[in-house]
Amino acid sequence: MVNTIRHYFSVAACFARLAVQRQLEYPLFLFSWLLMIPIQYFSGIWMLKIIVDRFQPLNGWDFPELAFLYGLGLLSHGILVVLFINTWHIDNMVIQGAFDRLLLRPMNVFFQLIASYVNFIGLIDLIPGLIIFIYGCQLVGFEWTLGNIIKLLLVLLGGVLIRASLFISLGTIAFWTKRNASMVGFTLSMLERGTMYPLSIYPYVLQVIFTFIIPIGFISFYPAAEFLGKGSESFQLPLNFALATPAVGLVCFMLSQWIFRRGMKSYESAGS
Repeated sequence: MVNTIRHYFSVAACFARLAVQRQLEYPLFLFSWLLMIPIQYFSGIWMLKIIVDRFQPLNGWDFPELAFLYGLGLLSHGILVVLFINTWHIDNMVIQGAFDRLLLRPMNVFFQLIASYVNFIGLIDLIPGLIIFIYGCQLVGFEWTLGNIIKLLLVLLGGVLIRASLFISLGTIAFWTKRNASMVGFTLSMLERGTMYPLSIYPYVLQVIFTFIIPIGFISFYPAAEFLGKGSESFQLPLNFALATPAVGLVCFMLSQWIFRRGMKSYESAGS
């Protein structure tokens, strides 16, 4: 068992080194992302400030609280982009035959899918998110106690697992349909809107859907509400339930793995 774990770690390290080398081959592409992504995220936080200053707080959420919420959501997004970005492109792997190579190697297929491409450029997503989150923490007076730090790490872990589960499940659809890029794009937009704004501003039906069916409310809204001592006027969860993001993430991830294994049974090579 120890030798197997060591072997998997060595393979993952090799994949990561090769992925970083490939991405550094195109410095101009890296530079363009270095410009575009921070502009996008900092424009988002600026838009939130304009909305609150010009109009009113969003269902009781003022700008400091919105900055904290937005930053928390961006952190899990950044980690996802670094570690799980291959789940966005399963359809291309199926059509181009790249997925066949994963099946031929004597290793876990899902491990190969994730480890074969560590997105170094994704750090450009993560760093602005970290800056915005720290800024939000300063505005709301977040207390960096050991308990809060542990809760925050668990929330980030759960948030990443929830995000990854959605894209794993959507990626699996490509085993039957060959194409799912439009659904991935829609999910990215849904996650952006669902984690940028308080869930409580949406109709009650959507709050239920984003809590129990597609649980993106646990990525940032419920943890942020608990950290800040806030609640929803129309839809509330018990205290312990609101910080259940790691458990929700684990359940979602296990479900996505089951879906992934079911999908592989129906996989047919795209051919040449």
